[in-house]
Amino acid sequence: MRKFYAIVSILISGHVFACMPGEDFDIYFPPNSAAIPVDEVLRLANWVADQKITYAHHKTKETTLVSGHAEESEQNPTELARARLMAGEAVLEQFDFLRGAVKTSSRVYSKNDVENGRRVEISFEPDCPNKCCTGQETLH
Repeated sequence: MRKFYAIVSILISGHVFACMPGEDFDIYFPPNSAAIPVDEVLRLANWVADQKITYAHHKTKETTLVSGHAEESEQNPTELARARLMAGEAVLEQFDFLRGAVKTSSRVYSKNDVENGRRVEISFEPDCPNKCCTGQETLH
């Protein structure tokens, strides 16, 4: 019977964490560069278009998080992380997708922290309604 309860608990907790309300995207960079490659710009343009369609009539609070990253093995990693952040922000502004409150940060990854620390992370976090809302939540 304990196994049954353990399995049910795992299944229920898995369901609770299965949906993340944020929409995330990473822009990847070549080593020692803050120039966004053309293929990454195209991937980002498609992602932004999808978000604009999905949240076209969204009326509740939104937050956009933009974070620039570099690896410690790169040249001037602190400045490079900041330059990548600025490049990511600039392209999001060109695509008219700095929605809601915009929060920025930069970080240098130590060796073996992550598989690829040469990136800009974008997280678009809309309040309900979002893809995880059940319809039971109240709007702000």
